[in-house]
Amino acid sequence: MVEKIKKISPNPAIIKCMDYELKEGDKKSSLWIIEIDDKIKVALNFEEYISLIEGMKKLLKENFDLKLEKAILSEFPIDYDDVKAVVLEEMKEHPDKNINDVVRKIKTEHPNLFYDINVDNIF
Repeated sequence: MVEKIKKISPNPAIIKCMDYELKEGDKKSSLWIIEIDDKIKVALNFEEYISLIEGMKKLLKENFDLKLEKAILSEFPIDYDDVKAVVLEEMKEHPDKNINDVVRKIKTEHPNLFYDINVDNIF
């Protein structure tokens, strides 16, 4: 089935009509796999798109939280929540830095927040 689709550019005054072919699904489906200019595309209805984006945001946050927890716990904090607060403040100032690097920096700047685990002192 070949039909026309209206494509609205960033400038709402310009509308371009294109031929498209519905490869899978039907017009009533919330997910379309279509071919435009010999390229396979996926089209979602707006609610599905928002749901997908929200799910991705949630996964990214969970991933960040797990990496943060691992980085902090690997340095043996005395109080996890205190170290987390300091690390998050540092991350706000330098969002492009690696989490592990930030935690190591905090450990050198604030050694009182971490246990001093030095193997040389044990033996």
